[in-house]
Amino acid sequence: MTANHKVPEPENNERLREEGQGILAKNPFANSLDIELLKMNKGYVLAQVKKQKKMENIYGDVHGGALYSVADNLAGIAAASYGFYVTTVSGNIQYLKAVRNVDKVLCEAKVIKAGKTISAVHVDITDGEDTLFNVADFTYFNLGPKEHAD
Repeated sequence: MTANHKVPEPENNERLREEGQGILAKNPFANSLDIELLKMNKGYVLAQVKKQKKMENIYGDVHGGALYSVADNLAGIAAASYGFYVTTVSGNIQYLKAVRNVDKVLCEAKVIKAGKTISAVHVDITDGEDTLFNVADFTYFNLGPKEHAD
């Protein structure tokens, strides 16, 4: 999906959203990014991250490493929504446009393959309007089922 091609978002599953926000809260590094999950459903996460001084590069733009970290965390939560503990196998991000002159960014992660062993997730980072800043793709290894999986 690109910012110019809007697909209807899945309905919000509040239980999954709260579980995902809890995962972020337990992860010290992810917690430092102040990611707020707005919507979540199986295989889907929509989140917002407010621009913070600690995330800026020397030009005052959001640092690419911070954006990669946000994308990886959210893609992992989307992959884990199928009931597995997951770990990142690989990730690739394309920095299409500098993230500047914004108060926040939206990050949308969608599972494109939910496998028994490997899951693949696509991420778009936008301004919530017409600007697509970054696209990323991640693969995750499923470590094993969560005890309380649906």
